[in-house]
Amino acid sequence: MIENPTAYWETLWAAGRQYRRLTDCETTVLDRQTGPGGGRLALDIGSGDGALARHLASRGFKTTGVDCAPSALALASTGPSSAAVTFCRADIESSQPPPLAERAFAVVTARLVYAFVKDKPAFLSRVRGLLAPGGLFWVVTPLTARVPAHQAPTGITAAEEELLSSGWSAVRATDMDYLRCFALRP
Repeated sequence: MIENPTAYWETLWAAGRQYRRLTDCETTVLDRQTGPGGGRLALDIGSGDGALARHLASRGFKTTGVDCAPSALALASTGPSSAAVTFCRADIESSQPPPLAERAFAVVTARLVYAFVKDKPAFLSRVRGLLAPGGLFWVVTPLTARVPAHQAPTGITAAEEELLSSGWSAVRATDMDYLRCFALRP
């Protein structure tokens, strides 16, 4: 497990590490779940280069992207700009998490993040508290069973998948090669 997320991710982003690009297939599935933004709030946890946050903004969401790595945020700020996107440095798991409005977000996303969360029950509780009534928690994550053995830590196990998908009123999962996209509603 990553003991110091900020130091870990900053080292990788600063070295120019590239991660799986946001695909049209992913955004099509997400867009079917969210509908148009209509000025509603969205939160992208672990926003990285900002591609998903900017996509949500292009759909009409007023979006906040949070990431703990300054180099990721610097990269995000060099991407196409939008007045509907705000990027801020924060570790959602810190003992002093960022001040985010409770029950305010129509959409909360965690793309390629969930496998690295240390305290998954606390994280899920926090996300549930951030979602507006009828909101959507969108998670994209590799599955351990579908990645090569040396990449197993980047995926979630069946038990972690069960934890993720438990306690929601609606759960939809869509598979894309080694990834699973979860649309979870309170």
